Amino acid sequence: MLKSLRGVLAETSPIDPTAAFGAADCGRPGAPERRAWGQWAWAAAACLVVLVSVAPLLVVDVPAVLDYPNHLARFFILAHPDDPILAQMYAPRWALLPNLGMDVLGRALLSVVPPHVGGRILLGLSLLAPLAGAALYARAAFGRWTWWSLGAGTIAFNGIFFLGFMNFLLSLGVALAGAAAWRVCRRGQRPNIVALTGALAAFTAFFCHLFGFAYFAVLIAAEEAETLLRLRKDGQLTRRRMLSTATLLAAALGPTLALYVLSRRPTEDDGLVWCWRAKDLQWLMPFMGYDRWVTIGSAVVASGVIVLIWRRSRRAGGVALAFATLIVAFLFAPFSAAGGTFVDTRFPLMAALLLFAGLTPQLSRRAAMAVGIAFALLIVGRSAHVTTNWQGRARDLADLRTSLAYIEPGSKILPVLTDWPVKPPPRDGRVLPNVAPLDGHLGAIVVIERRAFWPLLFADPSQQPLRVKPPYDQLAQSLNPRAAPWRYLYDEPPPTLGVQPYPWLADWRAHFDYVLLVGPKAPPGRPPSGLVLVRAGEATSLYRIIRPPH
Repeated sequence: MLKSLRGVLAETSPIDPTAAFGAADCGRPGAPERRAWGQWAWAAAACLVVLVSVAPLLVVDVPAVLDYPNHLARFFILAHPDDPILAQMYAPRWALLPNLGMDVLGRALLSVVPPHVGGRILLGLSLLAPLAGAALYARAAFGRWTWWSLGAGTIAFNGIFFLGFMNFLLSLGVALAGAAAWRVCRRGQRPNIVALTGALAAFTAFFCHLFGFAYFAVLIAAEEAETLLRLRKDGQLTRRRMLSTATLLAAALGPTLALYVLSRRPTEDDGLVWCWRAKDLQWLMPFMGYDRWVTIGSAVVASGVIVLIWRRSRRAGGVALAFATLIVAFLFAPFSAAGGTFVDTRFPLMAALLLFAGLTPQLSRRAAMAVGIAFALLIVGRSAHVTTNWQGRARDLADLRTSLAYIEPGSKILPVLTDWPVKPPPRDGRVLPNVAPLDGHLGAIVVIERRAFWPLLFADPSQQPLRVKPPYDQLAQSLNPRAAPWRYLYDEPPPTLGVQPYPWLADWRAHFDYVLLVGPKAPPGRPPSGLVLVRAGEATSLYRIIRPPH
């Protein structure tokens, strides 16, 4: 039986296993020397892309990335489970979840290095993982390190990164690397190795993020489907070949699918929400910056180059089909599902990475130089743009830390946001235009720096390996947390529409010690009753809560 199965799977080897490795060039005079020089030049260029991309991380210890401070606080708690103060509020809760990649790395790293150093290392990993995955995929598809794959550096900083989806970005790199390993193994005649490699890649991508597993599945399924379609066109497709391909994919993807079904936990909100009008903006996510003109300019340059080189490019097998699948998924996917948000927003970045990973333009030397210079300027320019905005974040961070210095360890902090018209200063990294403000989770560093309770910490049992202990769990909002608007503190009782997303507002004066207002300038008029101003800063204001008499 086993021999029969091996025989069936062995038929799934590619039609031309040597075509992607440029075997035709092996006999040309000087070819080895040129390839060796090209590899060194490519490696030097790759190092420059990495250095330019990570340079902004040296500017500020808490970059202007929306979810990052919240993730960092969770990593810190996981790395210090015996902290005498935080252990009263939070406890690790490890389980089989599809979002563990960064938590595992964060727990290990932050136990040996300072939190703001380890955190930026992890943020840099999420920044570079998709780029590394694209380069590896191109290497497997075309048999060499391609210059075009370095163009992924133009979208290293993107809207998804600025929103802080670290596990998701890590999973994209893992998925591309796994699909690259699949391609390499498929050139051999050992289907058992292929199935094992696919299963390991699927598991790894899944434990980083569910989307990573889906991305890996689309990449390898599209490659296999294109092979079958080519065989059908040539009149060589057989039922046995179809069965062997289906068996191989089932062996690679089936165990992880089964694990997901068995380990999935229902969330408080499993509904689907579509936001059709936002899709005309969401396709710009790969090029998103802190300024709309930076976004538009980057999109025009990168998209224009891709359109011009499309017909002059070799495409790896399955790339066109996978790209089309991702675009269709983007058009019909909801904005939120199963407790997660920005669901459809992620597909444009997945598709854009595939264009850099699965294409290799066939250009003249002059045209290739022009494209290289354009992309180099775009990479450097976007990095400089990020650096400038993160310098603005450094000023806000200093202002926040001045306010946090008044907070005693063990205090309970009620976060609120400004809700009156304020024009933020330029180049401050406070807003991702037309998407979201980026300072909503900045105050989460109070967990690290003051050992205080933060009710908006990501600690949902269905998504994170952390739980909030009683009685603090009655004050926490771990699923899609967001700070309450300042105006809700004036209502007695709070408005009906405001109670549901902010459960603690019903009796907030009795449960919290401080109100941390995040937003430029102190609010106009008198503060709500029961609040005493401790400090009014340019980016944050701190109020002490006067507890009502029992």
